[in-house]
Amino acid sequence: SMLNHQLVHDMGIFVLSPAGPLDKTDIEDFARRVDPYIEKNGNLKGMIVYIEQFSGWKNIASFASHIRFIKNHHHSVEKVATVSDSRLLSGLQRFAGCFVSPEVQHFTLSEEGAAIEWLRK
Repeated sequence: SMLNHQLVHDMGIFVLSPAGPLDKTDIEDFARRVDPYIEKNGNLKGMIVYIEQFSGWKNIASFASHIRFIKNHHHSVEKVATVSDSRLLSGLQRFAGCFVSPEVQHFTLSEEGAAIEWLRK
C-alpha cells in the first residue's frame, strides 16, 4: 500500500503518510479502517497527514476514488492537519479548506508538535 495509516485510538486521530502515488485500493483500504471507527464513535477528531513529497495518484480512477472518499467523509472529520515543508501543499490546503467541512491547517515539519496539539483541542 502507498498510504500508510494508523489510528491513535485514545485521541481519535488517524495518522496518514503517503509513500508514493496513491492507487484506488489505497483509498478503499483506508476507508475500510475509518468507517467502523466513525460508526462506533461518531466523528473522527482529526487526521494528520505527513507529506514529504506528494506523488499524486496512479491514474484517474485513483483520483476519483480519493474525491469520493472526501465527499463521503468530510462531514465526519473535525480537523485535518497537513505536515509538510512544501509550499505547493500549503497553498492546496488553503484552497481545499474552502470546500470541505473539517477545519484544515498546514504545519511545517518542524511544527509537528503544534499540529498534534491543534488536533487535540
